[in-house]
Amino acid sequence: MLRVLKLIGLVLSPFLLIFIYVSISSSGLVGNLPEDGELVYSPRPVDNVTLSEKQIFFGDLHVHTTFSQDAFLFSLPMLQGEGVHPPADACNFARFCSSLDFFSITDHAEGMTQKMWQDSLESMRNCDSISDEDNKDLVVFAGWEWTQMGANPETHYAHKNVILRDLNNVPDVPIGAGLTGLDLLIENGLTPYLPLVADFPPEAIDFDFLKFRDESYSIPFCDQERNLYEECKERAETPKELFSKLDELGLEAIVIPHGTTWGIHSPANSSMSSQLYNGNHDPDKQRLMEVYSGHGNSEIYQKFLHTEEISPGIFKCPPPTDNFEPCCWRAGIIVNEQCKKETGVACVDKANDIKEQFANNASGLLRFGLVEKATEEDWNQCGQLKDSFLPAYTYRPAMSSQAALASQINTGGVLNSFKLGLIGSTDNHKARAGAGYKEFARKSMGDSWGAKDNLTWILPPERGASFYSTGGLVAVHADKLDRNKIYDSLYEREVYATSGERILLWFNLINGQEEVPMGSELAFSENPFFEVRAVGSYKQLPGCPDYVNNSMSKKEVERLCLNECYNPTNERNLIDRIEVIKIIPTENLDALDNAIQDPWLVFDCNDTGQGCLVSFEDKEFTKDKVSSVYYIRAIQEESLAVGGDPLRCEYNEKGECIKIKPCYASGPEFEPSDDCLAPIGERAWSSPIFLNYLN
Repeated sequence: MLRVLKLIGLVLSPFLLIFIYVSISSSGLVGNLPEDGELVYSPRPVDNVTLSEKQIFFGDLHVHTTFSQDAFLFSLPMLQGEGVHPPADACNFARFCSSLDFFSITDHAEGMTQKMWQDSLESMRNCDSISDEDNKDLVVFAGWEWTQMGANPETHYAHKNVILRDLNNVPDVPIGAGLTGLDLLIENGLTPYLPLVADFPPEAIDFDFLKFRDESYSIPFCDQERNLYEECKERAETPKELFSKLDELGLEAIVIPHGTTWGIHSPANSSMSSQLYNGNHDPDKQRLMEVYSGHGNSEIYQKFLHTEEISPGIFKCPPPTDNFEPCCWRAGIIVNEQCKKETGVACVDKANDIKEQFANNASGLLRFGLVEKATEEDWNQCGQLKDSFLPAYTYRPAMSSQAALASQINTGGVLNSFKLGLIGSTDNHKARAGAGYKEFARKSMGDSWGAKDNLTWILPPERGASFYSTGGLVAVHADKLDRNKIYDSLYEREVYATSGERILLWFNLINGQEEVPMGSELAFSENPFFEVRAVGSYKQLPGCPDYVNNSMSKKEVERLCLNECYNPTNERNLIDRIEVIKIIPTENLDALDNAIQDPWLVFDCNDTGQGCLVSFEDKEFTKDKVSSVYYIRAIQEESLAVGGDPLRCEYNEKGECIKIKPCYASGPEFEPSDDCLAPIGERAWSSPIFLNYLN
């Protein structure tokens, strides 16, 4: 019973505003800021030079402060967190620790009170105003996260970040998704069990958070009957409603799906293509997609199922493929092995029964508890996309960027499809914008749970904590560091994603004498010719530059930057290869794998420190006479990265994973000094070039 109550507490906890105002207000983080967390009112030194071509600027459009419910939960001492990280921390970190050019704070809208939203906006405006418009060192965009979770694939639309052009033309409150997913459980009165998420005995339990929870969730929605002068929360339960409310409020905004393949909040077999129906995709607002974050890579599509629906609401367990094993199938294997060990014979009926139970609980947090006495290692690689670059945990392939780019539907003779640019960001929940500049401190620079030396985590299997990295970046081609120019480039999709390294990337269609940049869409009747240039990121020096130590106290550099900052040398990492992906969008949504050629072309680079330049032609375009999508992966030589090999497989002579060693966040196997470093090829993903065949 105790285990069940602890698990119930976990299910509910990420969406609670646990005594936020009790703790934040008492520590001075609302109103007058204390020394720790105080905004530093000095700009970073910058060299503004005029160039003949556009410059590349790096940013992070997905950052959470302690105003987000889940971020606050994991900051608590009883969960061995670091303590509060207010909006000022995001500003100081972006300006001095990670040395970004732009960023946004995107706290979860569903739990934000009007006071919290206004305080966050004030901090963002103050941060942006520190440098003047003619000599800008940092641009700050207002934003929030619309955090929607459906109970089934048909009602699931995924999380989306809303980024506003104007820092002053903002709504009174951010627009959330209403009560969805875990918020429904909160509303149903199960919150008294929330303290049970802590170890027993907990360091401290403060039941004031229950009072605040009641206050926060008692705020009515603006579409309900209410007193005209009461505070209310805006909600939009579908993307269509979100787009409509943004229009009603006159807000110029870009809406960015993120973390789409992450199975923690996406039901099994969810699909991006379902959003092409019923107005749930607006091509004027939904212009970008986050392909990579600290919660993993959402690029790759492969055809596999976690479960197979045999009748409405009834599922069976599909067999494994070469590159994927459903966890329901692994559950049957574990039960069989347990039976052989205990009785000497297999339990076929019991194994089949557990596979069916698991298949019909494929999205439930408690599903792994169906198999008693199973260890984390017993589950092997189930539920994971194998042989892929840092995939998101419990991978949902039809929610990937490739699946989105390959999908189109015909409505009334008009083709509707996703024309999405690709960006990266961090999804950091400790206000550390752009945390991937160095690979260290996985529990602070990433979202792995707990920041101290031990924490008995209760989410089975615990290996989910292995799939957090330090996060990515969004890179923008723009004339100068200016709010409108950065926003215009985001809107025009003249952007690309990186896995955290500041790789330089250009991808152009050569049309006569004109260079047509990544993100462009145009009609074409000839075989297209493309050019790609990639230059590796700068290698890093230890410590922080002098301007950081001259602007922040030693104590603050240690607390926030952990004494390590973006500190480049003059030496660059080398580009290993360029990969070209070609996609031919299809209406046959059951055959997306046939539409995606990955890789279509591969160019090995002989980089001597100047980067890599390649060109290619699609000689099949006029022969096939179909519209096509092209994008680039530029991959650096291997280097060590946090969580580079999440499950750390031990392979047999056949290349099969026979044993895993997860990157533990707690328990007796947890090693505090282990950053789970493993070699990876850091990379950049260009936004696509969309060519519509012109007869």
